[in-house]
Amino acid sequence: METMKEKLAGEIARVLKISVIAKDLSTPPKVEMGDFSWSCFVLAKERKQAVNEVAQELAQTLNKTSGQSWQRVEAIGPYVNFYLDLGKWNHLVLTGDLNFPKTGKKLMIEFSQPNTHKEFHVGHLRTAFLGASLVNIFRTLGNEVVAANYIGDAGVHVAKCLWYVDKFNPELIHEENESEAKFYGRMYSSAVKMIDEQPELMAEVSAVQKKIESHDDHFYPLWQSSKAKSFDAFLNIYKRLDIKFDEWFWESEEEVAGRECLRDIMAKKSVSQIKESEGAIIADLREFGLEVLVLIKSDGNVLYGTKDLPLGKKKFDQFGVDKSIYVIDNRQSLYVKQIFKLLDLLGYENKEKVHVSYDFVTLPDGAMASRKGNVVALEDFLDAVKSKVLEETVKRHSDWPEEKCSAISEKIALAAVKFFMLKYENNSVIVFDMVKATAIDGASGPYLMYCLARMNSLERKARWWTRWLPKDYLLLSSVEERELIKHISQFEEAIKTSALKYQPSILCTFLLDLAQRFNGFYHAQPILKSASKLQASRLALVKKVKTVMLQGLALLNIEGLDEM
Repeated sequence: METMKEKLAGEIARVLKISVIAKDLSTPPKVEMGDFSWSCFVLAKERKQAVNEVAQELAQTLNKTSGQSWQRVEAIGPYVNFYLDLGKWNHLVLTGDLNFPKTGKKLMIEFSQPNTHKEFHVGHLRTAFLGASLVNIFRTLGNEVVAANYIGDAGVHVAKCLWYVDKFNPELIHEENESEAKFYGRMYSSAVKMIDEQPELMAEVSAVQKKIESHDDHFYPLWQSSKAKSFDAFLNIYKRLDIKFDEWFWESEEEVAGRECLRDIMAKKSVSQIKESEGAIIADLREFGLEVLVLIKSDGNVLYGTKDLPLGKKKFDQFGVDKSIYVIDNRQSLYVKQIFKLLDLLGYENKEKVHVSYDFVTLPDGAMASRKGNVVALEDFLDAVKSKVLEETVKRHSDWPEEKCSAISEKIALAAVKFFMLKYENNSVIVFDMVKATAIDGASGPYLMYCLARMNSLERKARWWTRWLPKDYLLLSSVEERELIKHISQFEEAIKTSALKYQPSILCTFLLDLAQRFNGFYHAQPILKSASKLQASRLALVKKVKTVMLQGLALLNIEGLDEM
């Protein structure tokens, strides 16, 4: 598609002897209006002529040329529309492959960032899915991408949890069938509830935090063992979600580096905005329209900023990235701006730093919070979605063995949850609706799976020898076929736009439109009952749709299905 646009723009420029680039060309809203369109508004302004008149003149000049990419040119209002050779255009789209050149750029995308000693819940899914998809998209576009996770294994939440465990449950007594993740999540929420009722207990929590940081003989081993159990639970979750990371960063390690970094800054006075105030270390960023950021509290306990500074430096210095992308919820927008500004003041103002923000996920019952203990555990949530899908799968396929029903239902459930989380724009609130997410006939992951299954069924039912027949792409001339091919040609653009805006939702919309156009083609044109050469050509179109669908789903980190 992009190659065609570049070629077309070059030929227009040569014929008219003016500057035209690929970005000047767009796609008309209807196939009847041509394959590409060129707006004449800018040129009309330069020539001080009526825009429709300019479009007419250009169309006449272009129609007089021969041996160009276009078959004919037509002026439609202020636009010059180009009609390409149908056979050549169809062949170009249906036989082309994704092939983005290497950019030579290295990116790091930090996402997910769960806290140990808290339960991984539904609210954690959005950053995980968003980050995993962006990693795939940017890699496909030719970038070297480091997928990074920053684990919150230190801080006051850990101290609260271990304080409560040590004081009220030192034997680590679990409830019946309670996992380690659920156990520590329950301990944390119990601690928060008690401290909310008795604020004076925070002095004890602060003491525990200091003991962990100083490698106390009692609390440090307890922290190590409990952290390992939490992390093992995270690894099992990521395995189920099929999300992989290249690098793991730990808050506890960055805390040590952060203290050293602040000591160096204070000694050299290299950043005047970082200074002592009433026993605390702060960054006064009000001159930049930001607020004061506390880095180390007066009691000596460090806060997030102290840890994010050395990590931000490490990404550029140690990993040599050209762009550092943070996938963090929009409630932290001010904080992220403060960290970026501090990195600028430390000499990284010319390094690209991007905050991909997103809004929270809630359930129909309301918002969730680990500290309140009203979270829905991720494993329970996924099991519930799978159970609903499994019920429908068994109804449709009573002849399938239990293992097959379970395996396919797991994939459909993951497709349902991932697609539902990604189809909305990043900064829109998501209220997860299980009925809509698992629907087979709506804007859902299962709907796309169903379309894939239909394509596979067509290929299985087709006469085997048709695949060897020569294709005549000129035969794909119906409105449904042309609309479908036109949409396929926009796949590369959808990928690029998703990356440009950090919005996988754009790719989701593309795939939904692709499925709908495919179904329109399927119902309007007799694929398997058509004549041999036409059938072979239509099956080639089906195969291309399937390829694009699978590639698009893979970019969303969703595995396709052969049948369902």
